[in-house]
Amino acid sequence: MPDDFIDLNSRPVGERESAEESTSRAYGLGRWAHFPAMVVFGLLFMLLRGHPWRWYVTIDVAYTVYVFGFAIGSVIKDLDDVLGNSALLQYAAKLLIPHAVFLALLTFLIALWFQVGAKLPLWATTEGRKGSLWDVIGWLALAVAGITQGIWMAGKFRRRFPESQD
Repeated sequence: MPDDFIDLNSRPVGERESAEESTSRAYGLGRWAHFPAMVVFGLLFMLLRGHPWRWYVTIDVAYTVYVFGFAIGSVIKDLDDVLGNSALLQYAAKLLIPHAVFLALLTFLIALWFQVGAKLPLWATTEGRKGSLWDVIGWLALAVAGITQGIWMAGKFRRRFPESQD
């Protein structure tokens, strides 16, 4: 067996429970935040078909769902903690203000991304099975921004609600 293998059954009962609890807490609901964001993205993309703002609205709303899902999910243990804690929801509403500023910047960058993409050479924007290089760069930049803002918001939630981590 590897040296770093931890056998939970060989520990005393008190230590075993705390080790299991810390292991399960390390994998909070925040790691599943991309699933509801993908569902919202797909639904909005289909519902707003033909609308000129389809991409902007869809990306911004799915991004918001991801960031708040990541941040709140990283702090709470289960959904009862969200629904039973009105202060958590009020604080999330207060964090919408700095998030709206970032969304304005994100919408501008998405528009710039589309304009620059139209002027790029064909080899950068040709779509194959996996999408174009330009699309992959855009999606990766969006993912890094979402994870970064989610970590920032999770830190704010942890400082504000340290008791929800127990």
